[in-house]
Formats: sequence, structure tokens, C-alpha cells
Amino acid sequence: MIIKDNKQFNIFPSHVGLRKYIQYYNVVFPSNNTFTAQYTLMPNACGTLSLAFDGNAVIAELWGASLTPVLLGMEPNSYHVLLLVQLSPYGLYQITRQSQAEFADKRLTLEDIDNELFYSLHQAFVASKTVSDLVNTCEEILYRRMEKHVVSDSLVLATKVISDNYGQIQVKEVSRQSHYSGRQLNRLFLVQIGMNVKDFIRLTRFNYVLKHIQKSPCFFAALSQQAGYFDQAHFDKDFKAISGVTPQKYLKTMSDFYYDGTEIYDTLSSKGD
Repeated sequence: MIIKDNKQFNIFPSHVGLRKYIQYYNVVFPSNNTFTAQYTLMPNACGTLSLAFDGNAVIAELWGASLTPVLLGMEPNSYHVLLLVQLSPYGLYQITRQSQAEFADKRLTLEDIDNELFYSLHQAFVASKTVSDLVNTCEEILYRRMEKHVVSDSLVLATKVISDNYGQIQVKEVSRQSHYSGRQLNRLFLVQIGMNVKDFIRLTRFNYVLKHIQKSPCFFAALSQQAGYFDQAHFDKDFKAISGVTPQKYLKTMSDFYYDGTEIYDTLSSKGD
């Protein structure tokens, strides 16, 4: 059994070769009130590998890249421990090597997708007694699985161009810088991320907005201009279309939402094992 010294740990991959595919590991020890009934995952174009122990069994799932909010609610409160492997936009493709168009906005049982990987991670979960043991063992398993690079270099370049511009860029400019036609890029993005280029750009800009709201809430008119929107009306409309709530309501109820902006720890030394 894993020793619980804290409610949550966020750990950066130790293998340099994994850092382009795995953003961080999130280990949570939920209590009855850790997650609220309104707890919602904001869309971020990234997949997740979820491993949970409910006291009897290990539940392993692959969550495809999200294009829309996902109401998680109080479901995780029933788990004793939860390990979420937060992936990069193309990390799930690197693991499964299957078309992500079939994974987007879905929760799939890992055992159905890859029985061998499920068994290996299941054994790691059962045998581990500390957070360090669990993360290190899972990382070794994932490193062996993901060591051979299968993601398109052009896709990696395109996502970097979009990220570096905080989603404030046109598809044709991404196409120019990646030396791929728009049609070719859309095909790559659909297969290896699960959405087209335009949707990826839109979600990148949306998460840029969330990051700035979280760090220093400010007047939305200024933020909409900073994020490259024509005016605040367009900003408000796009924000609600993606998140399901207005920016004003989001600001008042941020604790009910999760977005991928968690602080990362390079090691467990600052938190303990």
C-alpha cells in the first residue's frame, strides 16, 4: 500500500526522453470532499492515462484529448489513490500508436486497448508502497514503451509554433513554418492528436487565457486584447463556447474547474515520499 504523507503530488518525468510526451505525474489521495459535484475538466487538447485504486481493484483508463469540458464531479472521491499521467498533445499517440480521432473526448478502458501495458501498470500499482515507487516503476514501463519516437517531426514542429504564439496564429502560417499543406497538417493532427489544426489553435489560446485568469485576474477587456481577440464580445463568446460558462462565472467558481496549469516538482524531496 502507498504511504500517504500528503493529499497530492505532482512530479516531473525523470527520463529526459519522456518529457516531450509526458507533462507530469499527478498522484492524488482523495477524501470525501476533495472533488465537488460540479468539478469539471477544462479542454486542453491533451490525453491522460488514469490509474485508480478503489480498495478492491485497479481501474486503468485512457482519456482522449478533450475538445469540450468534462464533468468529473465527485467520482474520484471514492478512490483510495489516483495516478494521472498528464500527457502532451501527442503523448497518447506515442503510447498507443493508434489514430487519436477514435480517442478524442472519450474514456476508454486500457485493458481493451493494450492488455500488456495494462498488466504491467497494474502490477506496478499493486506492488508499490510509496509515491516514489509507483511513479518510478510506471515511468520505467512507459519509457520502454515510448522510447522509439513515432510521432511526426512535422507535427511536433507545428504544435511548437502554435504554442510559442499562444494560439494567436493562422493555420496558413503554421503550414508555412512547418512546410506542410493545411490538408496534410489536418490529417496529421487528427491521427496523432485527435483534432484538426484550427481546433488545436483555438484550445491553445483558450488555455493561455485560463493561465492568465488564474495567475492574475484582470479586466476582461484587457485580457481579450492580450489574447488577440477582436474585442471583448468575441472573447466572451469564444470562452463560453469552449468552457460552457462565461469568463465572469469562471472567475467566481474557479475551484470547480481544473485546467492544466499545476506547479511541477522535479523530485519528491520537497514533499517527502
